[in-house]
Amino acid sequence: MNKLSTLISVCNKAIHFIALDKNTLKTRLSKFLKTRSLHFVNDCFKNESNAVFGVFLQGLIISVFAMSFLTSCKEQTTEQKDATLKVKVKLSKITKGHLPDYLAFSGKTVYLNKSNLMAPISGYITKVNIKQGDVVTKGQLLFEMQTSEAFVMQNKDSLSHNYGTVKVYAPVSGRIVSLNIVNKDVFTDKGNLLCNILATNDLKIQVDVPFEYKEFAKIGDKCTIILPNSTKIRGVFSKILPQVDEASQTVKVMASIKTQQFLPENMELNILVDKSKKKQAQILPKNCLQTNALMTKYWVMKLINDSTAAQTFVSIGTQNHDKVEILSPLFKPDDLFISEGGYGLSDTVLIDVVH
Repeated sequence: MNKLSTLISVCNKAIHFIALDKNTLKTRLSKFLKTRSLHFVNDCFKNESNAVFGVFLQGLIISVFAMSFLTSCKEQTTEQKDATLKVKVKLSKITKGHLPDYLAFSGKTVYLNKSNLMAPISGYITKVNIKQGDVVTKGQLLFEMQTSEAFVMQNKDSLSHNYGTVKVYAPVSGRIVSLNIVNKDVFTDKGNLLCNILATNDLKIQVDVPFEYKEFAKIGDKCTIILPNSTKIRGVFSKILPQVDEASQTVKVMASIKTQQFLPENMELNILVDKSKKKQAQILPKNCLQTNALMTKYWVMKLINDSTAAQTFVSIGTQNHDKVEILSPLFKPDDLFISEGGYGLSDTVLIDVVH
């Protein structure tokens, strides 16, 4: 009877031990099995006749605790695996379009038509109707002059102020970029420069194109002109000069533009020319693309079902700072790809899509 009571007490302690926290179970299992069970056997079965039953009972206790420990560890591992296996990601779709591949050239503004307005006679400037920077139209009155004799007679006789007067008109429409005669009553000789007019309707962009790229700057080809303030203007190549710069080995190509704003002469510009062929390509956000350390292999993480993504190797073409062209394989329009959260994932991974 005493042995049975003792056995029941040991079982109750075993149940209490199993109910312990799983982390405590790991650390205390060895101590309990080796110490408590042996003490119990020694106390209850000290005589030699009960030694066999004691060894059997000790083995039974160890087996119970071992099975409980393995079961609890398996449950814990399953719970941790379920909790940590899925990766939170964001998705993107593939699109069809043209991804340009630009060549960058340098250039500057030039005015091909510059009019130097000269004094038609020797005499005095009696009127100046313009200032430097003014916009003038063809036929606008700019200056009035008088011969020396008429100027002297005007000072003696106010009625002769119209005698010997010569009016000077603008030969072209444009902008006054330099003005040599600012004040009236100034004497000038015939042929002296009065002002300089830029014909603003004859503005060209001079582009320095390396000789090996001249095939991308043919007459009629389009280009994009970027001003110093990042403004973009469309241009068309209109003339190729028959000379090459000796130092830089570049061909000077003229581009025509249409703009309402005034661009000063000799302003440095950047010119972009698209060298790619116009085609409809597969385009993905660059965040979808991954590569190895040597950048010899590229891949994307493509969804194969609602909760699984798999690694797919790709060949790429043109790319810029935020988009990349996928040459192969051909994807379907409704295919989805990981764009955020895909770095460092295994070949196949469970995902949790975040919208």
